[in-house]
Parts: sequence; structure tokens; C-alpha cells
Amino acid sequence: MQEELPPFPGFQPAAFTFLKNLAANNEREWFKARKATYDDEIVWPMHCLLIEAAREAAGRGLQLTAQPKKAMFRIYRDTRFSKNKAPYKTASGAVLSRDGTRKSPGGVYVHLEPGQCFLAAGFWHPENDALRAFRAAMANQPDDFLAMVEQTAKAGLEVESDEQLKRMPRGYEEHADTPIAPYLKWKSFTIAKPVKDKAMQTPAFMEEVVDFMGNVHPLLQYGWKITG
Repeated sequence: MQEELPPFPGFQPAAFTFLKNLAANNEREWFKARKATYDDEIVWPMHCLLIEAAREAAGRGLQLTAQPKKAMFRIYRDTRFSKNKAPYKTASGAVLSRDGTRKSPGGVYVHLEPGQCFLAAGFWHPENDALRAFRAAMANQPDDFLAMVEQTAKAGLEVESDEQLKRMPRGYEEHADTPIAPYLKWKSFTIAKPVKDKAMQTPAFMEEVVDFMGNVHPLLQYGWKITG
């Protein structure tokens, strides 16, 4: 069962101030003394947003939900293999997915960071088996993928990849001169939308999230269908 929480109140200016100050004071003692502010101004409203958006999504027939504690990314950085030993992230993020957790493939991501807020969705660097499934499906039925790209474009959104191969993947050379060729080189299938800080400070941002969820659902459904 989902938590009983009030409607999303918006992320107040204090949330942005906290993250700005954290970037300038990325130390354990500083954070420990202000953890209550982090919980009150970022964690709690994010939980409210996730629960309300999940409820609205269910009403619209969208296969996206959230378990807030399992949907939010930790503020603590893993510094074991990094030269950057700063202990905390200076942004907050959470996911709505099919099972409500951040580990479920294919979902909608909410990113809170002063001056760099955004919404994103899709399959970012899927595992090898899933990536092979994407390529096989695109090669076998290219019109289905292209139709999905066109459908999201009508909503003003672009399916893209942050990384791609320089050459056609092995076994797909015969598709080099087809409309699907550029997409076969991709390593991710995502959609992103920048959001202004002020937009995230109002309760109306919840509706923007749900509308985004609806507009990116064709990409998510495509990926879920071929990857299981």
C-alpha cells in the first residue's frame, strides 16, 4: 500500500538554498547539523510528489508507481573508487517505475538541483541483454520504433542517447543505409526535459510530472515489451 501523505506542496526555496550551501560545505559535520532541513525540505516533499504522481498515473492507466523510500536516490556518495571524496551529492533525485523502485528498468526520473532541474525517462545504458533486445527489435520491426519516436516528437519530446557507437554494431551492417541505422548505434534510449527552479516550487509541478509520464509512456512501453 502507498503511504498516506498530503498533496505535493512544492519544493520551497529553502530546499534550493540547502543544496547550494551543501555544494559549498560538502562535509559530514555540516550536513549532520542540518540533516533535519534535508529531511523536511527535500525528502518529505519528494515523497509527497511521488505518492501523488503515482496516484494520478494509476488513474490515467499509466504503468508507473513509486515506493518513496526505495524510489529516492541516496544523498550519500560512494567514494570508494573515486578521487572526489566529497561525501554528499549536491542534487536529489527519485524515480517512478513499474514496481516503484529506482532499480527497475525503464522509468521516469525527477532531478532537483539548483539551476539544473529536469525530468527524464527511458532506458539509460541498459544491460547488455536488454540492449541486444532493443537492437534486434529495431532491426526486425523498424517501423514500430520509428512510430514511437514520431509519437513522442508530437508531444515536443526527443528520444536520444548520450553515447553511441562509431560504427554499426556487429551483425547489423546490412542496415547501415536504412532509416533505423542511427538508432542501432545507440547505447541509451531516453527523453529529457529541463525544468525551471520556480516550476518545482509550486504544487502544479505534480501535474507537469504526470503529463510528462503520459508523453513518455510510448517509449517505456516499447522498452518494457521487448525486454520483459
